[in-house]
Amino acid sequence: MIDERIMEKIIPIPDEDEEMEKVQEELEDEGFPITNFKKGGIFYHLCRMLVTIYIELKELARVIVNSCFIRHAEEDWLMIKAADYSKQQKEAKAAKGYVTIYRSEYNNALQVMKGHCFKTEPDAGGKELKFYCCENTVIDAGEPVGRVLVEAEEPGTFYNIAPGRITISMIYLDGMDYVTNEKGWLFEEGAEEEDLEDLRDRCMSSWAELATRTIEEKLRNAAKSVPGVLDARIDAQHPRGQGTVDVIVTGAAGEASPELVRKVGDAIEPLKGNYEDYLVKSSEVMRQAFELVVYLAEDAATDGVDEQAGKLIKEMMALTRKEMNTLYRDSIIQVLSTKIDNYRKTDILQPSGDMLLGQNKVIMAGDINVTVRNVAQSASGKG
Repeated sequence: MIDERIMEKIIPIPDEDEEMEKVQEELEDEGFPITNFKKGGIFYHLCRMLVTIYIELKELARVIVNSCFIRHAEEDWLMIKAADYSKQQKEAKAAKGYVTIYRSEYNNALQVMKGHCFKTEPDAGGKELKFYCCENTVIDAGEPVGRVLVEAEEPGTFYNIAPGRITISMIYLDGMDYVTNEKGWLFEEGAEEEDLEDLRDRCMSSWAELATRTIEEKLRNAAKSVPGVLDARIDAQHPRGQGTVDVIVTGAAGEASPELVRKVGDAIEPLKGNYEDYLVKSSEVMRQAFELVVYLAEDAATDGVDEQAGKLIKEMMALTRKEMNTLYRDSIIQVLSTKIDNYRKTDILQPSGDMLLGQNKVIMAGDINVTVRNVAQSASGKG
């Protein structure tokens, strides 16, 4: 939003009571025949309605002025304004990947029909994640193992699951021993709808696309325009020798799939000159374990606080944060102290220190273990 001090200069919003007094004085100066301005009077209410409409029109004018500039536009106005920069919000995308079928009897060919459903075991909340076969697939006779391309039931990052989670075929498959999603199973990561601030950032960076020569921001903007790319960092300090540039891509699951890397490569290909050597590669994910002891006030209830703290840590480590290669212990304390009632202090056992990794690294949350105690307790509290 445009700074309030500037807005007060160009479109001041009057106080409603002061504006009513001003209207009354002006009418009296003009000799207006109606002089009953008491709050119960009909004319008073008519004037009040007009003054309210006048103030609301001024507030609308402020919204319109803000919406004229990509830096200040909000929500739907931002999406409309983005079209001026030939940009649009990236839609949510469903995860695609390969499910591997192991067969105990493979004398005959096995056909898996399009729409065949595979799913995970129910989680603690009873939720099952379903995936559907994308195309008719035949596993030839004599082949003990075959792969089937599947797509998530719904779009979003929630379906970018770990290997070994998909274990159930909803329809009987003749001769099947077991089914699983192996390491590297994702073909295309699922993605959420693009955050509006990321859309704004891409629009603001559009001026870099006008550069005659390829600059870092121009490369970054081209890479971030590819659906599924959360972030792209450019290493232009000749990482592999003179004239080389590395484009480091972060996908919705952290690491970028080979397919996403290929799409980014296609997007930046037109920006290559005769001598440039561009390499697109995935970020390297480092999973950091968290072990914390959270202390509450002496008489405060501790039930459920461990789960709350764990959830707060996961939100803090979400891939929507700006600096994905850093982790500061003070950030953990700040998140917990502002969101947990009766908070007193935290002992951080892991990580043991602040983390500042190379720009090709992404830090994600690993195992989170939270113990909650009251400040007067000496024995272990709830874990």
